[in-house]
Formats: sequence, C-alpha cells, structure tokens
Amino acid sequence: MRETRKETFKSLFQKHYPRLCHIAYGYVLDRDDSEDIVQELFINVWDKGKDTLPEKEFAAYMTTAIRNNCISFLRKKQGAFVSIDDYPTAAIDTPDEIYDDADEAKSPDNLLQVALASLPPKCKEVFLLAKLKGMKYREIAEKLNLSEKTIENQMTRAIRLLRTYVAENNALRMALISIVLSIFLNCM
Repeated sequence: MRETRKETFKSLFQKHYPRLCHIAYGYVLDRDDSEDIVQELFINVWDKGKDTLPEKEFAAYMTTAIRNNCISFLRKKQGAFVSIDDYPTAAIDTPDEIYDDADEAKSPDNLLQVALASLPPKCKEVFLLAKLKGMKYREIAEKLNLSEKTIENQMTRAIRLLRTYVAENNALRMALISIVLSIFLNCM
C-alpha cells in the first residue's frame, strides 16, 4: 500500500524533530524558540515540497536549513552581527553535554582560548580582528600596516592551524569544531 504525502511527512517529522530541536537549542539556548524554529522549518519544507527528497538528502537539507534558520533568528534577535561571544556553540548531532562549575576548563570559552593560544601571535591577532571584531581585511591591513594579501595569508594560515589543532586534540574535537564553525558562520 502506498503512503500518502501526509503520512510520509508525519514520519519524517517524528524522525527528525528531536534531533533538529537539539541542534537548534545548541544555537538559541531556549527550548521554546528552538521548537518554534524547527516547526517553522517543517512548515516551510511542506510548502516547498522538500519532503519529497530522498532520505539522506532530506536529512542533510534539514541539518543545513536548521543551522541557517538559527543564525537568521539570532541575527534578527541581536542585530545584524552575531558574535561568538554572545552565545555558546551548537553541537551538531552530538548528545547534550552538561558543563558544571567543576569542569570549567571544558567550557567553550576556555576551549577557544586554548585553541587560539596555539596560533602564532600575528596570526592570532589577525584572526581575532577579522572573526571576533568583524573587521574587513582592508581595515585590518590599515590598522596593522600590512598588505591585504598578508592579512589573507594570515587568515588562511590561522584556519589551517585551527583545523590541525582540532584534528590532533580528539577530546576537544566536537567543541572546537562547533566553535570554529560558529566563527565562520558569524562572518557570512
């Protein structure tokens, strides 16, 4: 017997809703807002007929869409620029991790500081100005009296070094991936 579109949509909703709420909560830190964002996404999916995508494509589409919708939500809520300092990172497809006061060293801020400390001084300075202060390469070049190409090279180096750092520190991998991902998403 062939499933109707409503039945298919209902099963997709039941399958993906908890995971998407978890991802959304990682960004917005409010259960009601995260559920609203996910529900609005499912309404949009129904309206646009995206529920007819093959299962793997649907899951990938929904993960990307929820991330983008959360970033849009945060931008609307906090203005045009969303800083990494304004909200913790979101874990993608990971179980909830609870940080207690005794485990302060594993907080996203501390993990970010450790990762950034692994960068050479000039690289770190350029990266912080670009990603955390929101400055354009041209502005950084003028401030530091360097060429834009040098700034671009320093940013490329910083990103490469952060990726390497994350790969070498498996215990910190998910938290740092989330931090680095958040930094990049904030600048798009």
